[in-house]
Amino acid sequence: MNKSEYKNSLRRALSKGLITMQALVLVAFTLAAAFPLVNLIASSQGLDDGVIDDIVKSLQRTEAGELAVDVTRDLQKVVDSYPQFWFYAVDADTKTVSLGAVPEQMRVFPGALLHISSANLNNVGTPESPYALVRSRETKIGKVWIMTAGGPPVSWRLFTIAFSNPFFVGLLLFLTIVTLLTIPQLIRRSLRGVEQVAAEAERIDMGQHGLRLSSTAVPAELIPLVQAFNAALERLDQGIARQQRFMADAAHELRTPIAILQTRLELLPPSAEQQQLLIDVARLSSMANQLLDLHRMDLSPADFRPIELVDMVSQVTADLAPLAIAAGSEIAFEAPRGKVAIVGDAPALSRAIANLIQNALAHGGPKVAITVEVTADRMIRVCDTGPGIPPEHREEIFWPFHRLAVLQQGAGLGLSLVQDIVQRHGGRISVSDMSDGGACFEISLPAPPGAG
Repeated sequence: MNKSEYKNSLRRALSKGLITMQALVLVAFTLAAAFPLVNLIASSQGLDDGVIDDIVKSLQRTEAGELAVDVTRDLQKVVDSYPQFWFYAVDADTKTVSLGAVPEQMRVFPGALLHISSANLNNVGTPESPYALVRSRETKIGKVWIMTAGGPPVSWRLFTIAFSNPFFVGLLLFLTIVTLLTIPQLIRRSLRGVEQVAAEAERIDMGQHGLRLSSTAVPAELIPLVQAFNAALERLDQGIARQQRFMADAAHELRTPIAILQTRLELLPPSAEQQQLLIDVARLSSMANQLLDLHRMDLSPADFRPIELVDMVSQVTADLAPLAIAAGSEIAFEAPRGKVAIVGDAPALSRAIANLIQNALAHGGPKVAITVEVTADRMIRVCDTGPGIPPEHREEIFWPFHRLAVLQQGAGLGLSLVQDIVQRHGGRISVSDMSDGGACFEISLPAPPGAG
């Protein structure tokens, strides 16, 4: 898939859309998790329990075993910044110590604090600082219970603490990686049926009528498209069948009047005009026969069997040698020693080679020299010393009914038939120049199954 195709790729669009959607879901999840913190900060109802650590560091015990406060630098900053700040500490023996203006109602139940490990209190203390915290801590002087109010409120620093939590960060990272890896794979699996249908479409050509695309593996949304494509293939097959029947019927209908015309011409007194008419009738007969050959190839399945290529090509060359000699031309056959094995339709390949030799006789000019060669790597060459074929016309000569202006003889179907036969065998045909002039047609055939 090139860059422009990737830009318009359905897979890319779906992956991008789903990954974006998943990212938005993760963002929404994060915002939902952060909402209580935002609400807490915005309402200023939360106290930052980080001040508890500052209080714990300030607690001391006297020689008499009483609790005392040695204000540290951090705790002093809190006292200076928040005039309403106070705390009240109790140990397991209900000994107490305090700092700041502790409301009297908070001093009356020091023993009750021993049963609380953590609590957030509302509507306590003064109107200026109605919220209080209760926390228990294990300290160097033993376990203590601390109640405090009027201190620093929860700040945005809590976000940093909350969202730098290893579990939270790990969860987000895990979900992100899973999203990036699984969504493209899931989409690729979902579109595998589309790729299968594309591969089936690649195998459809003019020589394989009746093939249809399978809709079993494609998504339901694409089934109407596959059905429409199959309906179009059905219409094309019907049109091609009608065309083939017409060509075959026309060729059949022409054979009888052509044969009658040829017989009548042969009964005329010999003359130059009679010879020219006989040549024209022969061209008509050749065209009708080639049309029938094309029709038979379209209707009949290829009968592929093991073939010894040297024997087959030498037999075709020998059959046409009298025709070449009668025309004043030369024909030679070259082949390696040993056998050259292929698998194919022997009558069809023989017809293709015969057409190439007849083409060389027809277009090579008077006294043309023709060389028919078979190589050990399953190539067949038919070369002549004629005028050759210009490079710009070497594709057009294989079109049906196409004839070069300089080579007006022939029906224009022979080379098209040859190419069709070669392609049915999985081979290739090309034309090039001979070193000393003339054209050289080269057929390359595949190795038989199981050949090393």
